Amino acid sequence: MTRIIAFVGLLALATPLCAAPLKLDEEVLLVPTVARDAGDGRIIVPVDAWVHEHEPRRGAMALFARYLALDLDELPAEERARFTARTQLFRVDSERGKVLRVGFADGREATLPRTRGDGRSRAEVEIDAALVDARGRIEYEVLMPPGDARRLAGRVLHVPAEGLSIVSDIDDTIKHSQVRDRRELLLNTFLRRFIAAPGMAARYRELAATPSTRFHYVSASPLQLLPALDTFLAEAGFPVGSLHLRETTSLTRLWRSDSRAHKHAAIESLLRDFPRRRFVLVGDSGEADPEIYADLARAHAQQIAAIAIRDVSGEGADAERYRTTFAGLDRDLWQVFTTADEWRIEAAAD
Repeated sequence: MTRIIAFVGLLALATPLCAAPLKLDEEVLLVPTVARDAGDGRIIVPVDAWVHEHEPRRGAMALFARYLALDLDELPAEERARFTARTQLFRVDSERGKVLRVGFADGREATLPRTRGDGRSRAEVEIDAALVDARGRIEYEVLMPPGDARRLAGRVLHVPAEGLSIVSDIDDTIKHSQVRDRRELLLNTFLRRFIAAPGMAARYRELAATPSTRFHYVSASPLQLLPALDTFLAEAGFPVGSLHLRETTSLTRLWRSDSRAHKHAAIESLLRDFPRRRFVLVGDSGEADPEIYADLARAHAQQIAAIAIRDVSGEGADAERYRTTFAGLDRDLWQVFTTADEWRIEAAAD
């Protein structure tokens, strides 16, 4: 029988009087999370949901467009539609007191706690390992109320206790973003088609050939971009993985000072949850990836197998920045590359 581990003592209160089912005009964002082994053929699956209702808030969209010096009325239809879609999750009302039930492929069901004021609900569900597919995924769906024919599906990445984990940044590591130019970053994020960094998807697929290898995409990009980034990763041919995006509610605070803290904490959590796995950290030189990864390598020397930094700032591997940042670490541990074929991928897989 499926049980919600974190809320065993509260099952009798799973549907309090102030709770309500999902309405037809309400949406659910299901965050791709990471599942871990519990022993005896069981797996602990975190289910993370955000219930919200779309709002037009055209004034907010127009204000953001003005900030970017864009005239929405003059934009080509494709760009306007893309801008509208990618800003939509910043223009929502989060729904409090919603109760969701989720179902797994074998017919098991679980009730999540009612959503908080931010529309979020999270619980850990214990399931059988047999539900993991050949790509390491566990799929589930929201059980909709009567009369609601929508299918809201989520996925979780099962990570074995041992193996190789590739932790990858997104912006300017595997996707052209131009983080160092704020306006270009925002235009590339909200207006233009996403463009993959040449050769990186193929290099990642080489590593993905090993069955125990898993991918974790850790980015300072906001959670509201999850649907667009998930689609980009799939269409560009990157391996399926978990996404660890930053929590923010404001278009005016994108990629601000807490970005470094978010990345460090997200990777630290993976290292803590999987102490017997080896990790390859892949990032770029545009912001603080080298410094974050060096700090983590010193704190978790037995777990970090390699660090790879894509050079987007033209500094070169012999720059003072790298000598200072990686001081005291084995020179074979880290590398700086410009193109994907320069990355010593064999060393990373050792």
